[in-house]
Amino acid sequence: MNFVIVGTNFISDTLLNAANTLANFNLYGVCSRAVSSGEAFLTKHPQNSNAKIFTSIEQVCQDQNVDAVYIAAPNSLHKHYAVMCLEAGKHVLGEKPSAANTNELNAILTAAKKHQRLYMEAMMTTHLPNFTNLKSALAKIGTPRKFIGQYSQYSSRYDKYKNGERPNTFLPEFANGALVDLGIYPLYLLIALWGAPNSVSASGVLLDTGVDGAGDVLLNYADKQAVISYSKISQGDNITEIQGELGRMRIEAVSQLKQIEFIANNGETEVISGKFDEHFMKYEVAHFIELVEQNMLESPVNTHQLASNVMSVLDDARIQLGVIYPSDK
Repeated sequence: MNFVIVGTNFISDTLLNAANTLANFNLYGVCSRAVSSGEAFLTKHPQNSNAKIFTSIEQVCQDQNVDAVYIAAPNSLHKHYAVMCLEAGKHVLGEKPSAANTNELNAILTAAKKHQRLYMEAMMTTHLPNFTNLKSALAKIGTPRKFIGQYSQYSSRYDKYKNGERPNTFLPEFANGALVDLGIYPLYLLIALWGAPNSVSASGVLLDTGVDGAGDVLLNYADKQAVISYSKISQGDNITEIQGELGRMRIEAVSQLKQIEFIANNGETEVISGKFDEHFMKYEVAHFIELVEQNMLESPVNTHQLASNVMSVLDDARIQLGVIYPSDK
């Protein structure tokens, strides 16, 4: 399947390294605003050296040989690029978050339905084998009562920010901030397991650019509670727990589910996770390709409803945090 990768940041490198392990993946091209950055990207991936270089999304849409597009451009461009590609008959794998807000996500899903093309949000966590292991073993904790999701990772770009620079990751005009960058990982896992919450309460630390550097989101369910704690301005151990009346699941690295351990109330432990695969993004790509080959227009894993439920929480939390994007107005 002929893919074009839009965007040449580190996540594109990670996805391409993983996708190159799949027999039915072919990097047809890469899209970057400058030819030089496209060339630099392909230099790091010699087995893909013959891929085309596009310098606009319009060029990608006009090429009839393009089957699918992976969008890893800035968040503020996700909706515009995704809708254009869907209208051009391309299937779209859109990096998380799918869009800046619910209105933009709805525009993407409407275009996908109208033009009968697959759109899937590229949240890798729910496609990992350890996610299946977690779901299968979750009954061990008994009645679930509490979810504590943590992702705090000090950003090297924060040093640039403190030195007076304005990196994209801390700018509202790029629809960025710590919640949509890091907090979304434990949030996505939570909603994939527990569904949409009854209510959302958020507080955090705003930077002077207008985005959140850190925060906490409290999500209330009828008989259980969750908190998502995240930061790009401090570093944490990043242990997530799902607690029940009989024990708890302890998860290391919530975005990749590197290790999952069941700890019973009596202290007995059991490793739930399997061996960690360094090419962890290959599973979502393989799933996406399989869906296209089967003429399916929606993933049964990363469903459109799941994406909408997550985006709704992000919208509510950002309003309470005071993080406003240009596209919100």
